[in-house]
Amino acid sequence: MHHIRPYKLFTLIEAPPSERVVQTALPSRRGAGGVNLLEMFLINAASRVVQAKRVFEIGTFLGNTTLNLALNIPDDGAVYSLDLDEQHAGDAKQDLADVPLTEIHLTCKSSLDFAGSPVERKIKPVIGNSTTFDYSPWNGSIDLVFIDGGHDFATVKSDSENALEMACQDKPSCVLWHDYRNADYSGLTYYLDELSRDLQIAHLEDTRLCAWFNDPANCIWPRLLSA
Repeated sequence: MHHIRPYKLFTLIEAPPSERVVQTALPSRRGAGGVNLLEMFLINAASRVVQAKRVFEIGTFLGNTTLNLALNIPDDGAVYSLDLDEQHAGDAKQDLADVPLTEIHLTCKSSLDFAGSPVERKIKPVIGNSTTFDYSPWNGSIDLVFIDGGHDFATVKSDSENALEMACQDKPSCVLWHDYRNADYSGLTYYLDELSRDLQIAHLEDTRLCAWFNDPANCIWPRLLSA
């Protein structure tokens, strides 16, 4: 696992100060498990680096990250956001720490943070269990995948394998994971440490984010890993 300072990701955006602008919606409700403000800026930065237009999010939760992703992609872009409904939640094998988060999501699913926003039209909610969901219509066509669903080892492994299949291979694309080194989710950390033996994965220090970039032109990783 590579460990890099967050500013390294920001330096990948070659634009004058007047163009280094993103839209960020502040969280409006309580809810453990959401991304913090630094993490949200880094997610938006990764989206900018790969010029994301098609995004797939695994784990909608309260919809705040979904909203932020939609705010920062082109008008004709799309954010596909997958989460459980009551039926699939009943069948899913969840980590004990995930159960209360799923209950919060199900309670709030009719009033998610993106509801009524100008960018709601870009957001395409998808229902299902991420470990059994058919991702094949998206394979090879997604610019950025954000994984923040089930945190047990088996679910993270399945979500990661599907994310890597969905990521574009002929242009820069990115997979982001949330909750690395979260004490409640040791299986996720163990899996990513193992996966990093085969893939160049970077942990963004002082956050719970990890990132993998598909980098056909070999211009992203050398800059991220430079001293």
